[in-house]
Amino acid sequence: MASIKKILLGLGIGGGVVAGGMYLWRLNKTSINLEIVPTVKLHKLDLQGVVLRIDVQLKNPTRTGLKLKFPFIKLLIKGSSIGSSQAVNQDIAIPAFGEAKFEAIMIRIPMFSLLSTAKGLLEAVQKGEAFKIGVTTMTTIDLGWKKIPFEKTDEVQLIGAQNGSN
Repeated sequence: MASIKKILLGLGIGGGVVAGGMYLWRLNKTSINLEIVPTVKLHKLDLQGVVLRIDVQLKNPTRTGLKLKFPFIKLLIKGSSIGSSQAVNQDIAIPAFGEAKFEAIMIRIPMFSLLSTAKGLLEAVQKGEAFKIGVTTMTTIDLGWKKIPFEKTDEVQLIGAQNGSN
């Protein structure tokens, strides 16, 4: 009788270890599968500089819900940072097979930066031409037992003055 209890206890512990290991593996794989879809639009052009509107859609294509931090956005031209969003300490939950959209993240690029490091951007905005801009989206995925930094850089087409700026 005592040996049966030991066997059952061993099976229970072994099953718990296997289930826990599979859960942790699935969570780690989930962090790799997070999809980020950014868009950048010209919001405003004035004497102080350019204001760009960034919308970011985070997609979770897995069967595990996620908890992560509000995304931090950095804009790049030829690998150089030209502006970034504010850091927001807010947790966001994305359900399994769900998504979250963050709209109207405004980033001002001062005129001095436009004249020195982002001349191409200013010229494209003035002419209403297409322009590629790098968007780095950073967040932290909270797995419960561990927090994993997540960063993805996309090159997106700036939607210019002809397509709906103020």
